[in-house]
Amino acid sequence: MLCPPLRLLLALLGGLTLLSTAPGALALKDDDKQPMLIEADKVEVDEGKQISLYLGRVQVDQGSMRLEADQVTVHHHPDRRIRYIIARGEPARFKQQMDADDGEVRAFAKRMDYDADKDELVLTDEALLLQGTDRISGNRIVYDRARARMLAGGDGRVQIRITPDAQDNRSKAGPPKPAPGTGAGPARP
Repeated sequence: MLCPPLRLLLALLGGLTLLSTAPGALALKDDDKQPMLIEADKVEVDEGKQISLYLGRVQVDQGSMRLEADQVTVHHHPDRRIRYIIARGEPARFKQQMDADDGEVRAFAKRMDYDADKDELVLTDEALLLQGTDRISGNRIVYDRARARMLAGGDGRVQIRITPDAQDNRSKAGPPKPAPGTGAGPARP
């Protein structure tokens, strides 16, 4: 089982890979099969440089995934597959519903970079990841999915809050109570 911070990053990365039409990790199974809708105040496409630039109140929706930013730059390979995505905002916002009733993952940062070739996600400047009551915050959060490694740091301290699952709470409640009529019970002084 993945630790909650790694689960959060996998969930976020799964949603961003939807932009490159790869299946999402932990995201709703049908999200990558849904049509993608991109809205912006302005769009610039430079086929020669293989770059698409979306400006002003950018919103990208695909299934349960939504990315909102002030600006989104998409670098393409010659075959139109996505190579690199940069989302900027005050902050840029991401959310997606997870499979297996894991709720929704949300992320905020002034910059979100996804390198599809390296399979690496970088959240920079006031980065925050949330899923339920679990959270990771710091100036820079890097997740290298190819190596299943996370690095958080930069200027300032990193904060991680992990809330135990209900199953973990049961083990902290103490020993189980004996069944009635078994005669077993706490020793008396």
